[in-house]
Amino acid sequence: MRVIEIAMEIALPPTLLESVWNRYGFRPVRDVAMSTSVGGIGPLLRDRIFEQADKRIDVIGVSPLYETTWIQSWFDWGQLHLEKREVLPYLREFLKDTGLALPIAMYDGTVAQVHVWQASYGRASVYFLDCQPITHVVYPSEEDASSKQAKPVNWADELRYKQSWLIGRGTLALAKALDFAPDIVVMSETPTLLAHHRLVQDAFRGDAFFEKTHYIFNDHTPMEYAHPIWNKTTVTRMKIDISSYKPPASPADRGEIDITRLLVGLVEGVFGVSKKHGLVMQAMPSLRDFAGKIESITNGVKLDFWQAPEYRNAASLSDEELLKTQQRKKSELLDWVWRHYGLWHTWKEQVKGKAVVLWTRRITGYKRMDILWKLCKDPGLKRQFIEFDIVLLIGGRIHQHDDQAQTMIYNLLDLISGDPILQERIVLLDNFNVWMAPRLFHGADAAIMLADDGREASATGFMKGQVNGNIIIATDDGAIPESVVFAGRETAGQTANGFEVPYVNGHPTAEGLMRAFKALKQVLKNPVQQAAMIRAALAASPQVSIERTVAETVTLYERVLSQAPTASAVK
Repeated sequence: MRVIEIAMEIALPPTLLESVWNRYGFRPVRDVAMSTSVGGIGPLLRDRIFEQADKRIDVIGVSPLYETTWIQSWFDWGQLHLEKREVLPYLREFLKDTGLALPIAMYDGTVAQVHVWQASYGRASVYFLDCQPITHVVYPSEEDASSKQAKPVNWADELRYKQSWLIGRGTLALAKALDFAPDIVVMSETPTLLAHHRLVQDAFRGDAFFEKTHYIFNDHTPMEYAHPIWNKTTVTRMKIDISSYKPPASPADRGEIDITRLLVGLVEGVFGVSKKHGLVMQAMPSLRDFAGKIESITNGVKLDFWQAPEYRNAASLSDEELLKTQQRKKSELLDWVWRHYGLWHTWKEQVKGKAVVLWTRRITGYKRMDILWKLCKDPGLKRQFIEFDIVLLIGGRIHQHDDQAQTMIYNLLDLISGDPILQERIVLLDNFNVWMAPRLFHGADAAIMLADDGREASATGFMKGQVNGNIIIATDDGAIPESVVFAGRETAGQTANGFEVPYVNGHPTAEGLMRAFKALKQVLKNPVQQAAMIRAALAASPQVSIERTVAETVTLYERVLSQAPTASAVK
């Protein structure tokens, strides 16, 4: 079985990142790690490719190679600093030059010259398409335009179209250059839609090389920005064949094309990334008539990358040994944060013995970082937070065009900068990235996952916490219901491994978060309860493992391959 995984971001392998770290140090490796991984998709695709190869699937990955990345820094005086840095010189140094140069005919009549680089992902290879200036930065926006651009918004839209075309048609050109005729092409998120060879009116459309190729669409986000609507002018300009497209039955139909609906109708398989996400997709007005086609395969994480080795045989440890291990890992974490983030010389001693809780999520409105600001702004809640002796390590990434997220952070920084106690208890980690993330999960007491109801597709951060014995503080969204057992909601034979932040009219609240903090603090005072919850978290490892994800994915592949490839109206 030959499989191609395509995405706009595929996180770099740990060995490559360690090589950057060993040669260039802390700042460059953070920048490089951020360039190919914005949120959870990048690490997920990396883990999935590794695991498929381990299962002897002949899999390759394809993603753009980006020239720059946006970094972010938090300053003590309450300011957020965003800066774009060049990473391509580092990346080229640690990637293998394949020598392949692919001329890609673009939709606007130009020809883009693509240079191909390769990295080993265990038994698999991932190929990175280098085509400057098209592959300038992941998910470009008007902030990426030069000062000479008279219409930066239009420029950013056009660059996104070019990136979509490049990754789509570039993948097809690469497959032919490698003589890798795929049985399955998995397209993650809608920007990869143009990898479907029959969708575009160009030379690949009737290419016999892809005659037996089956296509699967993997949706990762229930948010509107991930499900674009294109007008017919754009569709025509992009040479997209819409003869198979049937508009949804809606009185509001204005002749526009729902790209997700177009893609779902054309592919042989569709899946969301948690059971709840699958249900959310099935209920979308534009996809309801495809509900029977939409499945779900819950995300997972590769234990080799995310779990501290000390927890591999936790079942053989006594409670006392388990808690000693957890305390040692926490001490190592605090020392690492103290050394690498320039905290004052007494900080590590000041926070010794306190609970360490991670809040490491991509920072955007529906993931509700604003709740922390509300908690700190309320005198009563703030007092309780301080009394509970909790240290929050905050890591996340803000898109350069997300004004709402930037405002949330500005508000939080304003409060923290004027309060010495909050400065001690809430530490914002610059440039959270896939290289540093495992170190955080290895030593934390707990990890947070909040989202407005139905807005989180899966979330994998909490999974990385569970495989390290982290107690999970979460809303009941995404994949949380599948492996987190909330205290007070156990059924027979279950042990709790998390605390719920309940919804109020579909939204988490600062009061709900504070109740979860209180429950956490009480458990951490009771060694028997703490050890039981750590064990219950670790017991979720088989459920959240990428092994389970890939086993279910292979079942989908086999079912899809039993079908004939879906032919469009193009003959």
